Amino acid sequence: MSGIEYIKQAVSELLGHDLSGHDDQHVFRVYHMAMDFCHEIPDADHELVAAAALLHDCDDYKLFGDESARLLTNTRRILKNSGFDEAFANKCIEIVKTIGYSKRLSGILPDCMEGKIVSDADMADATGLIGVIRCIEYRAYRSKGGEPFFDPNYLPTDMNAEQYKQLKSCPIVNHFFDKLLRLRDLALTEPGRKCINKRHVTIVNFLKTYFDEVNAPQIWKDLLAKYE
Repeated sequence: MSGIEYIKQAVSELLGHDLSGHDDQHVFRVYHMAMDFCHEIPDADHELVAAAALLHDCDDYKLFGDESARLLTNTRRILKNSGFDEAFANKCIEIVKTIGYSKRLSGILPDCMEGKIVSDADMADATGLIGVIRCIEYRAYRSKGGEPFFDPNYLPTDMNAEQYKQLKSCPIVNHFFDKLLRLRDLALTEPGRKCINKRHVTIVNFLKTYFDEVNAPQIWKDLLAKYE
């Protein structure tokens, strides 16, 4: 079994039963998207992109807590058993450390092309129709159905990384403005930018239709217009 195949298997075992929208299917979509981006960036180390894409959520603080996220406990364990050498593992770990929206809010972003590819693929899977579905899944998982789908009185604000991480839950539609609609401006590669821009339109159209159907206050329609 190759190192990448071992990582795929380990990720499925770790995340296969997740119900928060961060399951192995999300990981594999990010992996395949990152590989597609690599076709337009042939100079990137494709194997490094593959490994980092597969491992990017294995220590997500939302799933495993802050200590695991800080130490990258699962990522290190999987890499150690994968057969990849220490130099490769260290490069992969450095990429994983930079992936995630809260990291970007902290000013942390990848400095290598492989990391930029993985970051764009991860953010792309938070946009489009799949992004809408994952947002619904995550909010249902965290709030146990205890929040409205939309609260017109909960206006979006600019949050720093700590405020974002402390935000345990909020109405689903409102979260689109807190995060999803902002991802378009965070793309780091040209193929990532094209993909996220295309999916961004899907979210905007979804919200436009929703706001029309629920007769949302004009302030929300005006807020959405800024992202068209």
